[in-house]
Order: sequence, then C-alpha cells, then structure tokens
Amino acid sequence: MKKKFVILLSVIFLVGVFLTGCGSQAGEGTGQETGQETGSNETADTITIGGIFPLTSGSAYQGQSFKRGISMAIDEVNGDGGVNGAELKIIFEDDKSIPTEGVNAAEKLITQDNVSAILANFNSSVTLAVRAVTEREKVVQLTPGSTADSITEPGHPYMFRNLMPNSFQGPQLAKFVTKKLNLKNVAIIAENTDYGRSGAEQYKETAEGLGANIMAVEYYNHGDKDFYAQLTKFKNLNPDAVFIAGLITEGAQILKQARDLGLETQWLGLGGFTNDKFAELAEGAAEGMIHVSYFEPGAYEYFPESKEFVENYNEKYGMNPDMYAANGYEAAKILAEAIRMAGSGEREKIREAMTQIKDLPGICGPTTFDENGQASKGLLFVRIEDGKRVPIGSEKDTK
Repeated sequence: MKKKFVILLSVIFLVGVFLTGCGSQAGEGTGQETGQETGSNETADTITIGGIFPLTSGSAYQGQSFKRGISMAIDEVNGDGGVNGAELKIIFEDDKSIPTEGVNAAEKLITQDNVSAILANFNSSVTLAVRAVTEREKVVQLTPGSTADSITEPGHPYMFRNLMPNSFQGPQLAKFVTKKLNLKNVAIIAENTDYGRSGAEQYKETAEGLGANIMAVEYYNHGDKDFYAQLTKFKNLNPDAVFIAGLITEGAQILKQARDLGLETQWLGLGGFTNDKFAELAEGAAEGMIHVSYFEPGAYEYFPESKEFVENYNEKYGMNPDMYAANGYEAAKILAEAIRMAGSGEREKIREAMTQIKDLPGICGPTTFDENGQASKGLLFVRIEDGKRVPIGSEKDTK
C-alpha cells in the first residue's frame, strides 16, 4: 500500500511539472497584435498602448474607422523598425458610446494591461468620463475625435486633442454661412450631449454676433428616432437654413423626416457627418447639405501631405479614408513620436514629450499642442453632391 502511495505521488508531481511547463509556453506572448482585444504588459521589446472607441453601437462606423487608421499607422511604425527598436502594440476596447463602458475600459487598460498611453475616445461625454481615470492614473489620453470645448480646458495635463473643438468648428461654419452664403434666419437642432450642446451654443453665439436671427433651438437625445415635432415647428418658421449638431444615425433620420414633411431648407452640420455612411443612411435626403470636415481624400490642395496615406489606405482596406481614419492615423503617429522622444514607454516621460511636440508634420497639417493640450488645425467646408463630399472652402474663406 505504501509503495502504491509513493508511485501515486510521483505521478502527480510529474503531471504538475508538465502542466506548469505548458502553462509557461501558453502564457508567452499572449498580448495580441494590432487590432486585438487582449494585450500584454510592456517588455523591453514592446511598448503597449490602448485604444478606446465605439466599436459597436450607433457610432460603430466612426469607431471602426478610427481603428483602421490607427492600426495602419502602428503597422507602418513597426514596419520602419518600431519606436527606438521596440515594437508598438495596441489593445482596442469597445466603449459602446457609453461613459461607464469607457471608464471600465480605461481602468482595465491601465491597471491590467499596463499601457503606456491611450488613444480615446469619439463621443465627448465618454472622453470626459475617461479623462477622470487617465488623470488620476497619470496616463496620457489623446483624442482624435471628441470636440466638446471642456475636454481641453485648463488644468488637465494628461489630456491632448489633435482636432479643433466646437468653439472653432461652430463659429467658422457660422461665419461662412452668414457672410459668404448670406443665410441669416437659422433654426438649430442638437443632440443633448456635451458635443451637441456646445456645438449649438457656439454656432448661435457667433451667428447672432454677425446679425443672424436664430429662430429656434431644439434638442433630442442620442438614440431618438422621431423628430417630427421639432421639424414641424421648423417648417412653420420657414428658416433659411437648419443647423444640426449631431451624428450620422440621428442626422440621417432628421433629414428623411424633414423630406417627408416637405421642409425645404439649406441643411448645415458639424464634422460629425463626415463619412460616406451618412449619405447612404439619408437615402438622398442629404443632397446639398453643407458641413464641416477636417480631412477629405483627394483634397490635396488643402492636405498636400496626404496623398501617400490615401493610396496606402485604399490598398490596405479597399476604400477611401474618411476624417476619422485620418485623425486616428495621425494621432497614432503623434503618440509614436512622443514615445520616441521620451526614450521609453514611461508614462510621465511620454506626457512631457507630448508638450514638446512642435510643428510635427502630418497628413492633416503640422501639429503643435498648446499649454492645454489642444492642437491647432484647419478645417474644410464640404457640400454633399451625388452622395459625395465636395470641398467648397476652408476656414481661410471666413476672414
């Protein structure tokens, strides 16, 4: 009996050794490459960053576009030898356009995956919620897509943004519409979020300062599907134009329902409508709409550095890049440069390097961050013609 017991213990020991060995092999390199959902801690040969965007939900189109642009940039960085010899990896998380989901994603990336910095988010309300986490943990957060003014307000040293806020978008559009197009009786319908409210307020303030008459301001909730009440009110007012501060899903519904009501007017919008999916969802109702854009493929007069990017993106994904892909791509390149300047993936050194970036060349123009982490960029005005966005001017035309 004793002999059998000794044999049994020996077998258990050998099985344990075997399983331990297998476990070690399975655990090596479990961090996924670009575009995967799981990742690994930084090693001497890799630096890991995070990406948080709405990969599902109503803003998934934009989120997936950011992901494609960022992934392409990281592939290029690694193809050129990485950052100071280290491979750059990214772990993407889905915030579903929900602030709490964004917070959970940020906490996971920082505490479990030990990322060096984060690219996030699209929806301004999510970006602001995530900012509280990145600030507490002292991790750089660079947003390529959120435009609420409060994001880069003073006092948030870990927050950066590589596109212009609503306080630039809305006023520039208001100047263009009021001074160049002479449309002065305007109604506004806006998403009841940080993005929508600030966009509406900035447009209203500037337009009224130029002598325009803002006839009405109406709000709706993200996810709403019925806009007939607001649009009926607008039809009775007979405005020269209606400005929408919202995103593509609700924006397309607004335009289709306005068409149903026979509301004929000049439609205006912020940069949230800058993708091909919007015109498709609107089913022809978006024809003639004028809105803001930060990037257009083929607009080399405005973005002379973007030709190679557009060609490579087409080759890789079989489609043209939109504004979101371009901003995501540029944000990833900016962050890679900051990591290079920092000399490592150390979080505080990356933050210091971000503040030192000056006139960094990029496909959307050079990047310099001010003392609040805000980059200075230009913008375009585009008109939808035959379902395509056609540039009709830039912020230079509002002088």
